[in-house]
Amino acid sequence: MKLYLLEQKENTSDNTIDACVVVAETEDDARQVHPYGDWDRVDVWCYHAEHVHVTYLGEAREDLEKAGYSLNVNNVICLDQS
Repeated sequence: MKLYLLEQKENTSDNTIDACVVVAETEDDARQVHPYGDWDRVDVWCYHAEHVHVTYLGEAREDLEKAGYSLNVNNVICLDQS
């Protein structure tokens, strides 16, 4: 598993998420993660995955999945909300 920083600048309204760190296997998989798990929640994130800027941060610790993070769930580690 890898760690990625996701950033969006499309939706800058109050109480939106500017960035988050997620666990994913690939950059494209990371881009598809919505911080709240629902792409219909455009009130808090950008409108489309293609507007997400993805930066590879590094390899995740091997025991991260034991802490509750899995590739089968919403994989957000932390987020920055304005």
